[in-house]
Amino acid sequence: MSVVQYSDNTKVNLRICSRCIYDQRVPAISFDTEGVCNYCRQVEHLKEQYGTGQARGKALFADILKEIRRVGRGRPYDCIVGVSGGTDSSYLVYLAKEWGLRPLAVHYDNTWNSAIATMNIHKVLNGLDVDLYTHVVANKESDDIFRAFFLSGVAEIEAATDLGYAYLLRQVAAKYGIKSILEGHSFVAEGITPLGRNYFDGKYIKSIHRQFGRVQMATYPLMTLSRFLMSAVIHRVKFI
Repeated sequence: MSVVQYSDNTKVNLRICSRCIYDQRVPAISFDTEGVCNYCRQVEHLKEQYGTGQARGKALFADILKEIRRVGRGRPYDCIVGVSGGTDSSYLVYLAKEWGLRPLAVHYDNTWNSAIATMNIHKVLNGLDVDLYTHVVANKESDDIFRAFFLSGVAEIEAATDLGYAYLLRQVAAKYGIKSILEGHSFVAEGITPLGRNYFDGKYIKSIHRQFGRVQMATYPLMTLSRFLMSAVIHRVKFI
């Protein structure tokens, strides 16, 4: 049993995973006989499922790339890559070209872009000969959404950007008949969110904005459950 020291000098005995830093306060957590939490075991199962770091995983990924090319045949683009001007998304665009894909880069501009991020986007895409689709949220509207989240006191201060960005990618995919969205996500290094801390669709954004917002949302790409289902089921858009 580990002991956690708090700033008020009180001590509380907490059970901590023997592999990571999650403790018994994390929602829906459980521990096996070895003291390893279910979130660490989840990563193990995913690595086995997808063959991460194995020859089998590389073969599976090669099949995925082959299918993306097949489905996108005859169209100007066969996949979408979201770009921010950062290292990860820039490298993913480069890899997409290396894999023989024809990506369309999509940028979600919440009006908080830095000058260097904007410069990076254009330098990378011009160098790789990749087209860019940009959606800009109205400045006052974007500021009002951020203000609403600040006032709400919720932990997910960037939830509006995350969900707006995700839905924009789906919108653009449907517009151009693209079925695959590439993402640089790693379930090993990030993304195993405790179940009690997860958020999914625009209902969460609307509830915060309804209480604390002052400007009508008109240009923000709100991903409602019905719009998500339309994208996933009808348009068959999926994240890779």
